[in-house]
Amino acid sequence: MSSLVRIACSTAITLCAATGILLGQNGIAAADGPPRDPVLVIGGIAADEGRLESLRAWLTEQGYTAFSMVLNGNPSGTAAISDSAQALADKVAGIRQQTGAARVDLVGHSMGGLAQRYYVKFLGGLDSVGMYVDFGTPEQGDDLARDCALVSPGCRDMVPGSDFLSRLNADPALPPGLTAYHFWSESAGAERNPLPGATNVSIQSFCPGRTVSHGQEPIDGALRQLIDSALRSAPPATDCPVS
Repeated sequence: MSSLVRIACSTAITLCAATGILLGQNGIAAADGPPRDPVLVIGGIAADEGRLESLRAWLTEQGYTAFSMVLNGNPSGTAAISDSAQALADKVAGIRQQTGAARVDLVGHSMGGLAQRYYVKFLGGLDSVGMYVDFGTPEQGDDLARDCALVSPGCRDMVPGSDFLSRLNADPALPPGLTAYHFWSESAGAERNPLPGATNVSIQSFCPGRTVSHGQEPIDGALRQLIDSALRSAPPATDCPVS
C-alpha cells in the first residue's frame, strides 16, 4: 500500500474503515577533500527517517558535511508544500550560520524535491543553493496523491494540475543558472516525468534491469553514487553495486 494511502488512513481512520482500507556501500570514489558546500537531504511524504538518515550518514562517509530534515506535518509532508519550503529555507539559513558556508547543496527525495524547487524559485533560495539534486520526485504530481487529498494540504498540492504545481511548473521550471539533476527509477511511476532545465537520468540507464522501488531509492547504492557524482560536479556515474 502506498504511503499516500496510509496518510489518508491515519488522518481519517473512519473514512478508511468505510472504504475497507486496512493498515496493517561504498561510492565509486569519495569526494576529494572537503566538498565545496554542506549538503542537506530532504525527505518526502511520510518519509522513512531511518532510510533518510542512512543516506545522510553515507554522504558523511564520502567526506560531505551532511544534514537532513523531514517536511512539515504529521505524518511528514502532509502540510502544504509551501510551508515545508519555508521550513527548508530556515534549515538552510541555520546550516549556513553553523558552517559559515555561502551555499548549501540540496538533495530532495520525492515531495522533498518539490519543496526545494519552491524554495529556490519563490523564496529566494537561488542565492543560497549550490548544487540542486532531486530524486524520485514527481515533477508534474502524482495521481496517487488523490488518495489523501481530502485530508492533507500536501497531498492536494501534489495532485496533477493543482494550483501549486501549475505555478511551480510555469516556465521556467527552474531558475536560470542553477545546476540541477533529476534522478529517477524506471521501476517507479510519476517520477519519470523530466524536470525541464535539469540533467534527467534514470538509474536503469546505467544499470539495465535493476529494480528500485520508490521507497528504496534513498538506500540504493547506484543512486547514491549518481548523487555523489552530481555533488562533485562530475558526469553522472555508478558501477551498479549490489545494494
